[in-house]
Amino acid sequence: MNDSTGGRTGRRLTAGALLGGGVVYGVANAFYWVMFPDDVAETAGNVAVAAGNLGAWRVETILFALAHLLLLPATLGLAATLHRGKPVAATIGGAMALLGLYFSTVHLWQYNAFFGALAGGGVAADAARPVTTAIDGDPFVMASFAVWLLGWLVGLLVLAFGAWRARLVALWVPLLLTAGQVLDLVGTGVPVKLTVSVLMVAGFVGLAVGVARWRGVEAPAGTATPATAAA
Repeated sequence: MNDSTGGRTGRRLTAGALLGGGVVYGVANAFYWVMFPDDVAETAGNVAVAAGNLGAWRVETILFALAHLLLLPATLGLAATLHRGKPVAATIGGAMALLGLYFSTVHLWQYNAFFGALAGGGVAADAARPVTTAIDGDPFVMASFAVWLLGWLVGLLVLAFGAWRARLVALWVPLLLTAGQVLDLVGTGVPVKLTVSVLMVAGFVGLAVGVARWRGVEAPAGTATPATAAA
């Protein structure tokens, strides 16, 4: 299969976005849990948390926003690359992961930016509680939250295992991403969340290296290439 300049450039851009997005995602996650190690008992408590260190809260929000900005094109590029060899995995995984990232971005601004704005304006958690209670009980908000979690979890893993099946990456790449995603859902505490960051960064580095080195789908055995057919 001929490797066009456009294809090489696209893979390099995808690899760069995967690497940058994965690293920033891991840094943002680690930064958040180091700066804000205590889980809040209720959503309104985020106002008090943000007010306690508003500068760090703003930095964390910007880091996650940058991670999303990189991971959206990275996911699209990974799905496009994988589509040549594993179209089903690319379509399902890409669609779910992109939906998850989209609603994760909505959540980022709906919650992170919202609580930062309230904290910056001097609004107390008690005053914000009726609003956060209404938001948490809204069916669309809950549905978007579920799409974010399931879409990003399942979509990324479908893409990662599809990349392994397409011989794009070694098996350790999807296994690390699986461990990171599952641990992030079920684990609590700063050491666990820092471990999540390390696992996710390592997995994304593996994906980036695999995409950068990939040379396309190998021709099936016995199939003549244009060069051999003309010989």
